Amino acid sequence: MLGGIFSSSQSALSPEKTLDLANAYLKLARETPALNLALILCNEAEVSLSQMKKALKKAHTPQTLADQTLRDRIAQTYFERGQVLDNLGQRDEAQNSYRKAQKWGYAGSLSASVVPAASQSASGTPAWAQGASAAPASLPQPASSSAEERGKLVEYLFEKALSTLGSLKGVANKPSLFLVYAHDNLDHGQAEAATSKYLIHSLCKVQVKLYSDQTPMGQTYSSTAKDLKEDGKLEDILTNQLCLLPAQLRKDVKPVDKIVVCCSEVLGSYLKWADYKKFYEELREAYLKDLAVYRQDREQSGTLAIRQVVRKFSQEPEYKAGFHHVLTEIAFLQIRTEYPEKPHGIIPVSLTANSYDDCLANFIPATTVRMEDMPRLEAQTKAGEVYPNQSRHGVLFKVIERLLVGSNEAKTFLDQFWKGYSDFISRLKNQPSTPGGLEFAERVDGIFNDIQAALHNQLALTVQQHQRFNTDPRAALNEQYVDVFKQDAAFQETLQLYVQPHGKASLHATDTFDLLSKVEALLKEKEVILLTGDSGAGKTTFNRLLEKHLW
Repeated sequence: MLGGIFSSSQSALSPEKTLDLANAYLKLARETPALNLALILCNEAEVSLSQMKKALKKAHTPQTLADQTLRDRIAQTYFERGQVLDNLGQRDEAQNSYRKAQKWGYAGSLSASVVPAASQSASGTPAWAQGASAAPASLPQPASSSAEERGKLVEYLFEKALSTLGSLKGVANKPSLFLVYAHDNLDHGQAEAATSKYLIHSLCKVQVKLYSDQTPMGQTYSSTAKDLKEDGKLEDILTNQLCLLPAQLRKDVKPVDKIVVCCSEVLGSYLKWADYKKFYEELREAYLKDLAVYRQDREQSGTLAIRQVVRKFSQEPEYKAGFHHVLTEIAFLQIRTEYPEKPHGIIPVSLTANSYDDCLANFIPATTVRMEDMPRLEAQTKAGEVYPNQSRHGVLFKVIERLLVGSNEAKTFLDQFWKGYSDFISRLKNQPSTPGGLEFAERVDGIFNDIQAALHNQLALTVQQHQRFNTDPRAALNEQYVDVFKQDAAFQETLQLYVQPHGKASLHATDTFDLLSKVEALLKEKEVILLTGDSGAGKTTFNRLLEKHLW
C-alpha cells in the first residue's frame, strides 16, 4: 500500500473542503470489505474534523446562516461516522461519535440501527455499505405504524436520492444559484424561513454552487470614500448580493446562473414599502453608472454608486424604518429582467398562499413557470393527508429539474426516482403496517436498482447511436467522458498548477517513486491500493487524472 505524499497540512483547506474530505473517508470506509482498512479510514475522518480549529469555534456559536450550515454538516458527519463504526462492530467508538453529533446539535434520533445483514453483494461490496456513498444515514427501523415513523422512511429515501444525485459524475457544469428569502417577522406575516433553510440545506447535498446574502462570494470590500465607511456586515451582504445583477460589476463577483425566490407574506409586505419605487429607480441608475466604470476598468473592485444608494436608504432616518436587505435583492432581480444579458433564470417558489402576486408579479410574467404546491400540500400535511416534508420534496425536485435542465443523466435520474418515490408513498398508504427494516431495505434497493438500469439503458442508447454512424462506441464514450473534464472549469484551473506527485511505500519509508507509474503497475497486478496523504497534497486531483489516463 502507498503511504504519505509530501504536501501542505490539512489546516490549509477550507472548512467545507475539510468536511468533504472527512465524508470521502467515510464513503471509502463503507465500501471497503477490509475491516482494518475501514477503521483506519474512520480514524482519518476524525482527524480531518479535528483540524477545523477556527471554524469549529465559529460553528459552536453560529452568528450567520453559513455558520449554522457548517454546524449542521459537522453534526451530520459525526453521526454518519458513528453509523459506520456501529456497522463495523465498534460500539464504544460509535457511541462516542454519536455524542459528538449530539453536541453539535444533531436533531435526529441517535439510537443505532443497522441495515439487515448479509455478507456480501454480488459486486463484492459489504451489505452494510451498499448505496452508502449516497445514503445520508443508516436505514431507520420503524417500531410502529404511526405517520411519524412512516414519515421518517420517506425522509430517508429522499435524502438518499439527493446525495446520490449529487455524486453523479455525468452531471457536469452544475449552475450557480442564489436563494432569495425573507427571515421570520411575525409583524409582517408568515415567512416560512425554515422551509427556505431546508431548501438551502437540501440543495447543498446536490452540490450546486449555492449562495445567499450570508454566503461570501468575493473579498470583503471597504470603500476608500469616508462617507461610505459603514458596518462591515452590510458591506459583506451587499457584495454577495451583487451576483444577482445581470452584468458583472466587480472582478471577483460574477452573476449567478439561477435564482430561486421564496415568495412569502413577509416579503410581499416588505415590498409595500412606500419608498420602494424610489429605491429601485435610484438603484437602477447607480447600476448603470457602476457598469460603465467597470467596463472602463475591469480590475476595479468597487461599486461606489450602488453602495451610496443602499447606504442612503438603509441608514438615513427618513427611509431606514421600512428598509430590509432582501429588498435590495428584489430590486437587483428587477434590474436583471429590465437589462437582460441572458435569460433571467428566476424561479419563483410560493411558500405562502398567493405570495407570488405580491412579490414578483409586477416584473416576472405570469407565464413564467412557478411553484404554488407548497401552501396546498402544507395544508394537507396538517390534515394528515401527506407525510411531513412531502410538500418540500415535491417543490425541491421541481427546482432541481429546472437547475439541471441541460443534463440528460439528471433528467433520467429524477424521472425514475420520482416514479419510485410516488409508488413507495402509495404503498405506505395502502399497507396497514409499516414495513420492517429488511422489507424497507429491499424497496429502497429496488428503486435505486431501477435508476441504475435506466442510466445504463441511456448509456447503451448513446453507444447504439454512434454505432449507426459506424463510429467506435468506446471512442464515443471516451469522447463523452473527456468532454466532462473539459467542461469542468475548476478542474482545468487546477491542472495549470498541478505538480506530478511522488509517493512512498509506507509512512516511515524514505525512498520515493513516481506515483502514477507505480499505481498503474499495482493496478495491473490487481492490488488494492490505499492512497493517503495530508489534505491538499493532491490525492483527488491525482485520482481524477489517473481515471482520465486509464480511459
